[in-house]
Amino acid sequence: MRRIAANYVFPVSTKPVKNGIVEIDDNGKIVNLIKTNGNLTESRNLEFYNGVIVPGFVNSHCHLELSHLKDTVKVNQGLPSFIRSMLHYKKNKIDEPGNQSIVQADDLMRRNGIVAVGDIVNTNVTIKTKQKSKLYYHSFVEFAGLGSNYLKKIQDAKKLFQEYKKSGLAASIVPHAPYSVSPDLFKQIVQQALSENSILSIHNQETRSENELFLSGSGELFETFRSMGIDMSSWEKTKKSALETMIEYLPEKNNVLLIHNIYTNQREVERVSGIFSNVYWVLCPLSNLYIENKLPDINAFLKHQNNIALGTDSLASNKTLSILDEMKVISKYFSKITFENVIQWATLNGAKALKINSHLGSLDIGKSPGINLITDFDFQKMQITEKSTVKKLA
Repeated sequence: MRRIAANYVFPVSTKPVKNGIVEIDDNGKIVNLIKTNGNLTESRNLEFYNGVIVPGFVNSHCHLELSHLKDTVKVNQGLPSFIRSMLHYKKNKIDEPGNQSIVQADDLMRRNGIVAVGDIVNTNVTIKTKQKSKLYYHSFVEFAGLGSNYLKKIQDAKKLFQEYKKSGLAASIVPHAPYSVSPDLFKQIVQQALSENSILSIHNQETRSENELFLSGSGELFETFRSMGIDMSSWEKTKKSALETMIEYLPEKNNVLLIHNIYTNQREVERVSGIFSNVYWVLCPLSNLYIENKLPDINAFLKHQNNIALGTDSLASNKTLSILDEMKVISKYFSKITFENVIQWATLNGAKALKINSHLGSLDIGKSPGINLITDFDFQKMQITEKSTVKKLA
C-alpha cells in the first residue's frame, strides 16, 4: 500500500483536490482518494510531492513503426511533401536493423507518463514490442487504396489485422484519410467496423490542399498523387470539404477518431457533433507545427471539449513523444484554455476514445490508471509552464 500526496490531485473525473492523498495497492489500483480539506498533516508512510498528481496520459495517435525516421524529414515542408518522403522511405525499405528504435520509442512514451496508445500500423514490425510493453496499445491497421490495385491491398490489410488479433493485441482496420480511400472502399471498411463495433481512426484535414482536392479536383495533393503514378482521371470533385464529404460514410454509433483537424472550421465541428456523439477530435499540435507550421483553431472545438483528445503523431514528424509537451503548446498558443480542461483531453477523453476508460484515464477507486507527477506548476495561474516536467510515480 502506498499513500501519495501533492499540492493538488487532479482526479479528472471530479474537481481538483488540494493537498489530496491517493492510496494505491501493490498493483497500482486506486483504493482510496482522500480529501483533506486542504489541511494535510504528516502521517506514517505518506509520500508528499511538490506539484500536481494526474492520471497516466493517453496518446491517442501515434505511428510507432516510423520511429527510425526521427530527424530525417525536413520541417515545414507541408503534408504533400511529407507524404512523398514517407513513400520514398517505404519504397527503399529504409529501416533500422532489429527495430531498436521501436523499443526505444515505446520506453520513451512510458518514461513520459503515457500508459496507452492509439497506434497506426502498416506492417507487423511493432507486434513483438507491443506484446512485451507495459503500455496498452490499440493498433489501427491502416488502409489506403486509389486506382485499380486495391483488391490485393484489402487482402493484405485483413491479413495484417488478423496477425495483430492473434498476437493478443487490440486492433481494427481503418481508412488512412478520405482522400486516399475510394468511396467504395471507405464503405467496405465502415461496414466491417459496424459488424465488429470497432474503433475507427481517420486523418482529417491535415493540409489545405486536402479540401481543395474535394472542392475543385485540383491542388498540390492532387498533383502529388499524379506524380506518384496514381491514375486520378476518375477522381470526382464533390464541391464540399473533405470532412463534409466524409460525413455520409461515417457510422453513427462507432467511436471515430478524427486526427489533426488543422483546417476544420467551427461550422463543420458543430455539424459533425450534431450528428455523431462518438466522434473524438484528436489534436497533435507539435506534429502540425513540424509539417504544416500551423495549428488547428482549438477554440472551434471547445463547446465539445469532452470529445477532444491528444496525440503525438510519429518521430518522423515530432522531436519527442510527450503528451505533456503537446499540452505545453496548447498552453502557449491558447492561454485561456485551462489546465483542468487540457488534462482531461490528455487522459480521460483519450481513454474513452479507445474504450479503456473502465480502468484508465482518471483517478477513480478501482482503476489502475498510472499516476504522474507534474512539477514546476504555476499554482497562481493553475497552469503548466515551459519548465514543467512529468515523472511517473506508479
